[in-house]
Amino acid sequence: MNDVQKLKNEVQCLETKNSHLKAEIDYKTNSCTRTLECLNQKPHVAFYAYYSDNFKGLPIGTTLVFNSVETNLGSGYNKRTGIFTTPTSGVYAFTWTLHAAGKHIAGSSGSNYGEMNTAIKLNGVTKGVIVADTETQYDNGAGTGFVVLNLNAGDEIKIVSDRYGGQGSMYSSDQNGRTSFSGFQIT
Repeated sequence: MNDVQKLKNEVQCLETKNSHLKAEIDYKTNSCTRTLECLNQKPHVAFYAYYSDNFKGLPIGTTLVFNSVETNLGSGYNKRTGIFTTPTSGVYAFTWTLHAAGKHIAGSSGSNYGEMNTAIKLNGVTKGVIVADTETQYDNGAGTGFVVLNLNAGDEIKIVSDRYGGQGSMYSSDQNGRTSFSGFQIT
């Protein structure tokens, strides 16, 4: 490719980036006037995070911190706190999965196999609950929850060990399934 063509490609790329930045500014300052135009300009918000390794059941009220982040469009998910903060108002969908281990791993001890109840909380209020439980050795268990919520900018969503404390071990691996949390903006 000659130098002139390289420069043309670079200019085109910069023009596209500039257009996207202008659209984001217009959306955030409510400068767009036509509904369809505003919807097309709305920035994308989506995240997917999971535990990077197996872990022990957590005490009641503990926020699960999904420390490995694959996607974080809109920068709403904080991998240090485990909290998703809504960057823009709208309707969002969230899903979370918990994998209980039917053997003792991740430093757990005693006769308990993996068992934990988790809740998705919006500003501290429960909006959904799942349980993953094992009763015998090698009896792995999993649970997945899904909720759709109408949120305001600044709302906080988190997954919390709820109702009874977790016990035993939880899986998060390529072999046995990832304990994960994800969400995306619908409108």
